Amino acid sequence: MSAIKVEQLHKRFGDVHVLRGLSFDVQPGEGVVLLGANGCGKSTMMRCLNGLTPVSDGKVWVNDQCVQTASRREVKRIRQQVGVVFQRFNLVGNLSVFQNVLYGALGRQRWGILGAMAPLASAEERDKAMACLERVRLADKAAQRAEELSGGQQQRVAIARMLMQEPEIVLADEPIASLDPKSGREVMELLWDVVRERGLTVICTLHQLDVALEYGERFIGMKAGHIEIDAPRQAVDKALLHGLYQGQVRVDGQTVSEPQETHDLAPA
Repeated sequence: MSAIKVEQLHKRFGDVHVLRGLSFDVQPGEGVVLLGANGCGKSTMMRCLNGLTPVSDGKVWVNDQCVQTASRREVKRIRQQVGVVFQRFNLVGNLSVFQNVLYGALGRQRWGILGAMAPLASAEERDKAMACLERVRLADKAAQRAEELSGGQQQRVAIARMLMQEPEIVLADEPIASLDPKSGREVMELLWDVVRERGLTVICTLHQLDVALEYGERFIGMKAGHIEIDAPRQAVDKALLHGLYQGQVRVDGQTVSEPQETHDLAPA
C-alpha cells in the first residue's frame, strides 16, 4: 500500500496549466524532498494531495483512499491522517502556545472547537499537548502567547501541533523559508527527528539545496509543472538539482538563470 499515490494529475487556473500530468508513489515511512523554482507548481501540488485544492484531472490516493471520489466524511478522515507544517506557521498569535497545540486535536474532537479549548479539553488531551511541547523543547513556553516567540520557536510550536494531530503523513511546505539559516537548520533537524521516531511519511518542499541534500532520502524535482527528477539520494547531486532553477521553470513561462537557494518568501 502506498502512503500517497498520484496518477496523471493536472491542475488549471483559467488559462494557466499549473500541474501537467504528474505521477508518482510515496511509500510508508519514506522521506521525500520536493524541489523546484518559485512558480513551478510545488505548493499547488501539495494542496492537491489532501484535497485543499480540487484537481482538474487525474487522481490522488492517500493510504489507498482516492481523494477525488471520497465522500465529505471520508475526505475529513483523510485530512486527519495528513499533518501540515506551513511556511507561515499558521498559529493564533494572541492565544497561548498550549492552546495552539491543543488545536491539533480538533479533527478527533466530538464537540469540534469547544472540545479543543484548554478549559474544556480532557485531561488526556491536555497531557498529550504538554508531551508534544516537551518533545519540541518548549514546555516552558506553554503559557506564553504564540506571537511573543521567535520565528524558530513558532515553527516548533507548529510541529508540536502537528504531532498532536497524530498524523500518518506530513506535508511540510517550505517549513524553513521564513527562518534564518541557524533556526532553519534546527527546525529541519527537529522535524526529521520526530517523523523518524514515529515512522511517518513526509514530503517536504525546500529551496536550500545543501539542506535538501542533507535530509532527503528521495528527491522529486519539478520544472514548469512537470516532474523532471525522481531519484534516490545516491543518484542526485547539487549540479543535477541546479538545473531545476535554470531556463523555463515557471508554469507562466517566465525564466530565471540562477539557482534559488535563499530564504525566498514568494509563493511556489
